Amino acid sequence: MKALLTAAANGGRALGWGLADLILPGVCVACGAAEASAELLCDHCNVRLLSLVALPYCVRCGATIGPNIPIHDEGCWACPTPLPRFVRAVRLGPYTGPLRMAVRDLKYRHHDAMRRRLGDLLASAVAAQCSQETFDMAVPVPAHWLRRLSRGCDHASRLARAVAGPLGAPVGHELLRIRSTPQQTRMSRSRRIANVRGAFAARDPKTLAGASVLLIDDVTTTGATANETAKVLLAAGALRVTLAVVAKAEPPTAYAEHLGR
Repeated sequence: MKALLTAAANGGRALGWGLADLILPGVCVACGAAEASAELLCDHCNVRLLSLVALPYCVRCGATIGPNIPIHDEGCWACPTPLPRFVRAVRLGPYTGPLRMAVRDLKYRHHDAMRRRLGDLLASAVAAQCSQETFDMAVPVPAHWLRRLSRGCDHASRLARAVAGPLGAPVGHELLRIRSTPQQTRMSRSRRIANVRGAFAARDPKTLAGASVLLIDDVTTTGATANETAKVLLAAGALRVTLAVVAKAEPPTAYAEHLGR
């Protein structure tokens, strides 16, 4: 009952945002400026977003790499031990500033323009980083049905379609979320690992046999959820799993030197 009440409250909040969009069109979703483009960001926030996308990062865990530090396929000092089961991480940038607000818009306000913008940017990043890879399917990390109800849509699937389209890959719904899990925002990595253990299952292993899978999510922090879903996909027969996320949540110290803070 508590979960249903929370879902109803979140649904009402989403409706309020929708009404605000009708009353105040053209407002930048990141800073609230009145002069937003068709992509829902003002010129200043758009430049800031692209500066975040340009930051160098580890291709194994997605963590921002400091200036003048080489990027190795084997990972970086921030990578967990053992390394994640996905073979590569592709991201847009750190979860901060206009990128953070863009993700929140994607989750809660469902603007098609923002979904297309982030999808195109992430598809371009995947194409650049995985130029030799052909993906058999793009699979979203699924939310529990209560979470989807509270948000008013299946934003993971919509993001997956936005990324898969430019790449020419079909969207597969081979992952099921079979257990609702608490929010992980304030959990340690060990607690996150325990929290998502056994929360996912493969729908039909026959469709995954020998497949190269592009696993798509909006935000990664420790990589526990992505690692758990990659394990499920590989156990069901997938050959390789590549992670593609919009943002990496990390402390400001990870990217402050790049941004002059």
